[in-house]
Amino acid sequence: MKATKTEIIRLARLAQKDISSGRVSRNAQQAVEALADYQNSAIDLLELALEEASKKKFNKPLLDSFGFLFGQALEALRFDIESGYKTASDLAESVRKRLITASQSGASDPSILLFLVQCFGAAKLDLGDELRRVVEHLLEEVGEANTGDFSPAELLGFVADLVKQVDGDVFALFSVLAESSEGVPDEHRAVMAAALLFSGEAAAIEASIGWLLDPAKSVRQSIANALEDAARKGKVTPTMLRRMITIRNWLPEDSRAALDAAVASARRKGVSPAQWDDVEIRHLVTTAVDGAGAIGLLAHCRNKHKNILGSLVLKHGFGVRDAWAREGLTQKEIDQTFVEAGLVDQFIIPPDFIRGAVGHFLALGHQTGLMPPFGLVQFLEAAGVTSVQPELISASSLLDKIQDGRTIRADEFEDLLADGFDLIDDYFFGDSWFESGDVVDAVLTGNQAARKKREVLIMEKVLEPRREWWTQAVAWVAYILYEAGDDERWQDFYAAALAMVQKRALNEISLMRKVAEQTVMAWEARKIG
Repeated sequence: MKATKTEIIRLARLAQKDISSGRVSRNAQQAVEALADYQNSAIDLLELALEEASKKKFNKPLLDSFGFLFGQALEALRFDIESGYKTASDLAESVRKRLITASQSGASDPSILLFLVQCFGAAKLDLGDELRRVVEHLLEEVGEANTGDFSPAELLGFVADLVKQVDGDVFALFSVLAESSEGVPDEHRAVMAAALLFSGEAAAIEASIGWLLDPAKSVRQSIANALEDAARKGKVTPTMLRRMITIRNWLPEDSRAALDAAVASARRKGVSPAQWDDVEIRHLVTTAVDGAGAIGLLAHCRNKHKNILGSLVLKHGFGVRDAWAREGLTQKEIDQTFVEAGLVDQFIIPPDFIRGAVGHFLALGHQTGLMPPFGLVQFLEAAGVTSVQPELISASSLLDKIQDGRTIRADEFEDLLADGFDLIDDYFFGDSWFESGDVVDAVLTGNQAARKKREVLIMEKVLEPRREWWTQAVAWVAYILYEAGDDERWQDFYAAALAMVQKRALNEISLMRKVAEQTVMAWEARKIG
């Protein structure tokens, strides 16, 4: 069902007060959840934002609210694209083309169009080459309109003001600037990073190294060269050096030499990397693997009598998706966060889990081309986890870590394979274990066979080609549940993963038959919706 224009405006006004105060709290969240019940409204929100912006005296808080909801809709689009829906890719392309048309018409202020483009960055949705070229033109227009408005001193003052707004938080500063530079040409991002490095503002200088993790090789190379120059001038701090060393092996091999030179220059100037803080991890939980392949970690740490909350999202098929940490929270706020997170399955795990899991997903990012977020440095520092190196862990190697798995007898193994069908009833995450996307549509659309026959087709034509993905997912769940203990059903997942490693037929694995069943049910529900 499609949301009406009236309903979208009502929800935008509901969220408006929260957004104008800089918070995403109850009203804004209600608006997001309400829109999620409709077909994706990205194009409608974009049209409403452009319509509002065209007014002589537009309502800025309402426009900001449209922009917020537009960004949320773009993020939902990304999830559908990653799930394999061509319709979502087509809608994203329609949004891009509408922005291109709006820029060509000249009816909208370039700065507002840039604001809407930045929503792509927040949603981690690719701009595409054509829209990226439009952004370059918009930047030129904004630059011409403001020619002479900013002196170098005023520019430095702007940086100083931004540092104050984020309370000197290096990672928050980088996040704000990185999102605002979405779509900006590579050379402009490189110049901005270098300008921060030599700005004289301590937080801005330290934030500049975040661009070592930029998606573009040219930007990574440029800031590494600038860091070498800064190191020769004694401007690289011990903390910066520690972070540069931490990041080094996360980079593609073609980006390491320039950073090595910067590290060597800093050492020649007598700079030693700062020591890692002695951190106490008080509470560490993880989700299992959801149907999209995501694992979420939440950590409560103490450092120098301060509470720190850290969050990490790892995703099969991609790499390290998101990471952040916040300090200074009260115990009540920490407790409330864990209560809210507990609405899904959460498993208490030992801190050693972090190193291996992050290392695997960093290596996966090398394969997929996804650079880890700068916030990963912040998360690891918050958790006191040093020297994490990219290293893929195969499903069989992961199962080898479950030493008790070797004690399962052959007859028990077969029973576990047969009993896995009811695992979904024991764990909420299992509800999301189904396939989706155009491949599923191609198999099921127009197919009038009995449901069991359609489930067999799903196993043959959808699950079997994705055997490796599902083997990894099931093996990680087995490992997580084993680490969590407390009588979790790790044995069932272990048996299913081992059977897949051994190339057993999927129809012999009851857990995978359940995945096939849920795939058909989810497809039917989506068609009805």
